[in-house]
Amino acid sequence: MRSISDCSDRNPTTPLPLATHVTSSLRHGPVAGHQFGFSRLPWPKPIPVWTYFVDGLLIDTGSRHTQRAVLQTYATYSIRQIALTHFHEDHAANAAALARQHHCPVRCGAETARLITQSYPLLPYEHYWFGPIDPCSAAVGVAVLDTFPEPFETEQHRFLPIATPGHCPDHHVLLEPDEGWLFSGDFYVGNLRVFRQGENIYQQIEAAKQVLSLDFDTLFCGHKPVLKAGKAAVQRKIDHLQRIVDCALEGEKEGLSEAEILSKSGLREDWFMRFFTSNDVAVTYLVRSALRDKPV
Repeated sequence: MRSISDCSDRNPTTPLPLATHVTSSLRHGPVAGHQFGFSRLPWPKPIPVWTYFVDGLLIDTGSRHTQRAVLQTYATYSIRQIALTHFHEDHAANAAALARQHHCPVRCGAETARLITQSYPLLPYEHYWFGPIDPCSAAVGVAVLDTFPEPFETEQHRFLPIATPGHCPDHHVLLEPDEGWLFSGDFYVGNLRVFRQGENIYQQIEAAKQVLSLDFDTLFCGHKPVLKAGKAAVQRKIDHLQRIVDCALEGEKEGLSEAEILSKSGLREDWFMRFFTSNDVAVTYLVRSALRDKPV
């Protein structure tokens, strides 16, 4: 990974001499990956996001703060369609700009299409790291095809969108079964140590079990790519989340508090993250979801 202190994206009237941009690239067979991240100060560090290109298809588009780098990177690519795994501002923000740059449609699920028609309110930390999305719809000259979960094709590949809620209700992964590729957006992200408010641990476990039944080996994650033994990584995630659920339910039977269950689970609250994100991201929310989101 290469971290670059750079001011090239800033507005001249609001200089950000300490702004940090992160870029990185990977190549796995015909798949090219480019990672983009930004923060206004050297710390807290950026949370970069991977975008992937294969056979004319771009999967996810990065954050608004990285738009200049994203457009420059993909200017020479022959993008014929864009696919979004979900609506979040670090994945969908540049869909409209890229679609106009390459005169191509954007594919996604119906709920994603609805959510990206206009910018939506963000918390201060989301503005700090990512910035708002550019609205993406016919109203701004972009064809948005809300075809998921129907399969779609490129010249050489066929992709199967699969609903994987839990991180957010509209989330999809994209499977290329002949190659064993899974483009997973925010479905995987390793053994989670924090949850955003609204994430559902039971939905994530069930989605992961569904994904585990698919035939793939390469996990093109939006944050932590796993280029070999992707199914083993998903199983580790299931085991990790299930252990938290089991500890939470056992602790509830014992009459333990959330904090006591957290400690019993071997987890510790990240108070800086909780404060910095205006109480939107916390370790405790893993336990809280296990206690409050139990299937009926």
